Amino acid sequence: MIKDKLDLKIIKFLKENSRASYAHIGREIGLSASAVGERVQRLEDTGVIKKYVTIIDAKKMGFSVSAYILMSIDSKHFHHFMDTLESFPEIEQCSRVTGENCLIIKVVVKDSDHLQEVIDRLTPYGNPSTQVILSDIIANSSKIID
Repeated sequence: MIKDKLDLKIIKFLKENSRASYAHIGREIGLSASAVGERVQRLEDTGVIKKYVTIIDAKKMGFSVSAYILMSIDSKHFHHFMDTLESFPEIEQCSRVTGENCLIIKVVVKDSDHLQEVIDRLTPYGNPSTQVILSDIIANSSKIID
């Protein structure tokens, strides 16, 4: 649970740089390093902070195309598809949604040929509809803290 505005400030610092030291955060918000550490531990223990991640620039690793794939999957294939998600390393995110399509999948691939191969591998499970991402306007953001 978030206790007060100091917790929100700590979360904001960690969101910007999860490697920021407790001493640095403490200096910025007027707490000791140990007090920041105790608050971070509580935020982790209560599940407010779920994990720390490293964000990779996929383009610098040779993966220059990102796309959203909307999938409508009939119920007889849905659970089998969910069991095979791990066999798609290209999938960066998969969300179950309401509406005409039941899944929105974000993939990161090397090029259009690689994208076509992923789409071909998805087709046995349902009907994929693809939208290539031209650019990200806002990425990796959580406005609830600002």
